[in-house]
Amino acid sequence: MTNDKTTLPPVRVDQAFKERLAAYAESQERDVSWVIRKAIKEYLDRHEEGSLGQDPDR
Repeated sequence: MTNDKTTLPPVRVDQAFKERLAAYAESQERDVSWVIRKAIKEYLDRHEEGSLGQDPDR
């Protein structure tokens, strides 16, 4: 059996952001890692769909 999960480099955030993330995860009854994965997936889905060179977050 192979494990297809991997760990990415750590991401540094300020304490206020960390607290917001933890509070949101708790309100959704989810782990922080689930919230982060969901957010990254939504970001990539939004930005990979025909938006080459048109990144609104830059």
